[in-house]
Amino acid sequence: MDSPWLQGIIDTLVGADLLCGSVIPHRNRLAVILIDAAFETACRSYLQHKVRIKLNESHKHRENLISTMKSRLNGIDPTVWDNINYYYDEIRCDFYHESAGKTITDIAVLDYRDTVEFVIDAAFGTKVRPLVEKQLVATQEADRAEEVAVEPGPAISVVDAKDRTTKVLVAVGSVAPKNVEDVNDFFKREGDSLRLKPEEFTSVLARHSGSKKLFYFDKPDRCWRLSKLGRKKLEAAGQEESNA
Repeated sequence: MDSPWLQGIIDTLVGADLLCGSVIPHRNRLAVILIDAAFETACRSYLQHKVRIKLNESHKHRENLISTMKSRLNGIDPTVWDNINYYYDEIRCDFYHESAGKTITDIAVLDYRDTVEFVIDAAFGTKVRPLVEKQLVATQEADRAEEVAVEPGPAISVVDAKDRTTKVLVAVGSVAPKNVEDVNDFFKREGDSLRLKPEEFTSVLARHSGSKKLFYFDKPDRCWRLSKLGRKKLEAAGQEESNA
């Protein structure tokens, strides 16, 4: 990658792709917010590093930022800017400030993503999608390597687990669930009384997801697995239980 300031933009778009491939119920709403964040970051990076404009207070306002971008990228068709403005005004702002319960279709997310990446390509003279996909593959391979490299820790019964997060750790480590129904079925088979609502399962995952946390989503198999840290925590819970 010949422009170091592009890395943060790429990582943000990778995050949006990971969300879109997850089972989080409102993944598309969150993805739109990330895509728009990547767009604004790209605009400021382009103006600062490519055009060499010294940004001031006025550029903190979206309309001034877009106006400056349009003046510098005057070869872009006005319909592209209209598309971006629509998603920002009618969807992104509503999602971010008001309607946590709303979402949009997969097709609409892809349309906005493609529009944003078109502008980034034009600004930086690159093709951002291959860079995003390369980073996405590397991230997924790192997660899978962590999962494969670590042997499961000592067994611990879900009934003996002392808190909800540990019970979810046991369930994910045992059955690699695709959704909350798989987790609740595991609890039932093991004789544990806990039953999670979808939003409760999502909350545990959201607080502890990522390669450096407890869980990650295995996109090829479309299921949740334990990260290296998750297996260590499960092993520690098993040791604690055996010493009790």
